[in-house]
Amino acid sequence: MALYKGKPIFEQKLRTERPKIAKIFTDCADKAKSSTNTCMHPNCNEKAINSHIMQKNGILSSIADDNHLWELSVDHFKQEYVGLRRIGINKIYTFSGFCNNHDSSVFSKIETQGDIDFNDYESCLLFALRTAYNELWLKEVVIKIQECIINHSGVEVNDEMLKETIRQNKLGIKDLEFYTNSMWSDLNNKSESFFFEYREMDLTELCLNSIYTYDTSQEIMDYQYKYGKDMERTSEIFISYFPYLGKSILLMGYHKDDASKVKSFVNMFFKENIKRTNRRLSSLIAFNCETWVCSNTFYKEKFKGLDSEFFKAMQFSGKNGNERKTFNVNIFKPDFKNNFKNFINKSVG
Repeated sequence: MALYKGKPIFEQKLRTERPKIAKIFTDCADKAKSSTNTCMHPNCNEKAINSHIMQKNGILSSIADDNHLWELSVDHFKQEYVGLRRIGINKIYTFSGFCNNHDSSVFSKIETQGDIDFNDYESCLLFALRTAYNELWLKEVVIKIQECIINHSGVEVNDEMLKETIRQNKLGIKDLEFYTNSMWSDLNNKSESFFFEYREMDLTELCLNSIYTYDTSQEIMDYQYKYGKDMERTSEIFISYFPYLGKSILLMGYHKDDASKVKSFVNMFFKENIKRTNRRLSSLIAFNCETWVCSNTFYKEKFKGLDSEFFKAMQFSGKNGNERKTFNVNIFKPDFKNNFKNFINKSVG
């Protein structure tokens, strides 16, 4: 997900009611994305291709209707600038992460070598690795967007806010490098620095790949107030939820150094009954995680007409302070639309 220190990227509020400035924001975003295109594999400087966060053939294609899916996106020309958009499968759920060689060779075990074994450590690690690099790419893009806006003469913004956003995302990149360094070490040395859990669930036509910051915004602020500095490192949980062979797979992992802190939280997704797990997943999807896509059928049944509610949910999440809280919404229930609307009306307005 596009989270750092408990704050979503969409909270950066790069939106304006003035079309001229909205165009500057949009141009800066396009420029940042197109220029962040060097392979992220260690010691490789080749140009990156458009990599899918989750494999196109077999996973995304299994829920794509007419080769299209729906995802959350930003439109700076709209007052409520977060909404759902239908995009072709070749472009949706992608990032410029790896060159063609490394995109093919590194992830072949979970993409082209037959059925995936979720009891195999390396297979689980590869899902986390791709998720981690998508998040790194997003943070690099956000930094470039902020720098572009600061240096643009045609826009009046709060430079200090943008500079703080840059600082926070640089800290986030540093944190993520701890995890990616451990992942590459594991792949190269056949070691195991992470714990992984997986669970088979009823098929849902939704795909999620996200990094969830365990430390809440309030805990991070309390630490800064108490010690006068940022946390040395936040504890990240790597989450994948996706359709596979007629089921949905929930896969979560965390670094062994963080086990004492996050293990009990992760275990709730795997030890509790399916109703509670679905509510926990629903809170992640609706309030904390932005990196997900769904089928046209699922969109029509669950999300159509809820653009305003999702926009308000992102705002609510940014002010909530306790991102680990599970709310009384359940995407998997037939009455989700009405319940979600009622929750937003009561909690956000």
